[in-house]
Amino acid sequence: MGAVVLFAGHLLYGAVLRKASLSFVIAYAVLLTVCLAVPATRADFLRFKGLRAPAILFAATIAVALWSLTSFVPGGPHPVWAYTGVSPGAATIDKSATLLEIIKLLGLACVFLVGAITGTSDQRARTAINALLGGGALYSLWVFFQHLSLNSGERLAGSFQMANPSGTLFAALFLLAVGTTVSRLSTTTARNRLTVGVALPLSAAFIFVVCLLMTASRGAFLATGAALIAFGALEFFGGRVKLSRAALIGLASVALVALLLLFAGDRIVDRFVTSGTTDTGREDMMQVHWRAFLASPLMGYGLGTFETVNRTLLDSQNFESLWKIRAVHNVYLTWLEQAGLIGAAPMFALIGLLIFVTTRNALGRTRLTHALFALIAVDVVFLVHGFTDFTLEVYSMAAMWAYMLGLQLSLSYGSRNR
Repeated sequence: MGAVVLFAGHLLYGAVLRKASLSFVIAYAVLLTVCLAVPATRADFLRFKGLRAPAILFAATIAVALWSLTSFVPGGPHPVWAYTGVSPGAATIDKSATLLEIIKLLGLACVFLVGAITGTSDQRARTAINALLGGGALYSLWVFFQHLSLNSGERLAGSFQMANPSGTLFAALFLLAVGTTVSRLSTTTARNRLTVGVALPLSAAFIFVVCLLMTASRGAFLATGAALIAFGALEFFGGRVKLSRAALIGLASVALVALLLLFAGDRIVDRFVTSGTTDTGREDMMQVHWRAFLASPLMGYGLGTFETVNRTLLDSQNFESLWKIRAVHNVYLTWLEQAGLIGAAPMFALIGLLIFVTTRNALGRTRLTHALFALIAVDVVFLVHGFTDFTLEVYSMAAMWAYMLGLQLSLSYGSRNR
């Protein structure tokens, strides 16, 4: 059920519009309520003891966001309130936008908890991963053939109508498919390794990587490479593969990617070659917004205020780079600019804690380790691509990662073997 709701958000342009995002906040809350209403899943959730520290950090993030709605903040309220004659002022320059972002964060907390409940049972976790792969394969085939039918020659953008978030989605699904394939290979005999159980995730992985290349997203491609390295390292240090076998798998992966680049990667190769001439506008954009962050480093300008801040920064020198953008191509800078150091610190700490605890626990587990390593590799995709893109500003993609973070956290603590 969780996968259905997540892909519904992807299909509705990533739920980026205000009404759509609020509708999915309600959907995530209803989904969590249904999970808690079932006695078996509620009992599993109540036995899970790994949420205290993440809950404290998330509560701190929400508390700072609520604090930014008041005038009792370091340095006092933003001068815009005095300029407009509105009292009382606040740290945020747009109270309604910040309140909306707080509500959306609460929606992400709901979907995170749904993932955590799912991961308290091995069988539910397997079903959830298979559902994500199945839904992802259907979605990928749909956008692939739709793109071919348009015959536009443009990059594959999918239902997001933006190529880079689509690249992140296909990269994340590819890592999940790789983990599932390795898991099924490790539990079958050599004679049975080409059965349907192995062929399905392997086919899905092929579909995802083809769609990834068709997005021509350089950031997503590099993030996939970093995630594959992380997955291989976890498999090796977790004792799941021998060095010789790991080297063989690595060479096979490199050969596959090289083959796909040869036949389907001309667009992405061209974009790498011309990156020096096409990234000037992006660099200018980041420099302008970095200076804006330095002008208000502690509390920022308020969550959800990017477009308002961006309009105030327009001048004759940067107009061409800034006039039509809706996000900085760096999620870390986005959070720093909007939440400030005080607001960004607990959110960054929360994500770091979730990944650290999952990795530590996964290295000591004996069941579903390949799936856990793949989920951690998905984290690498989001973190690395976040340096050069705004995927997490797309609400359905943020929800998908929140779901996976909850799933991997509870799964890493050792779910029931059923």
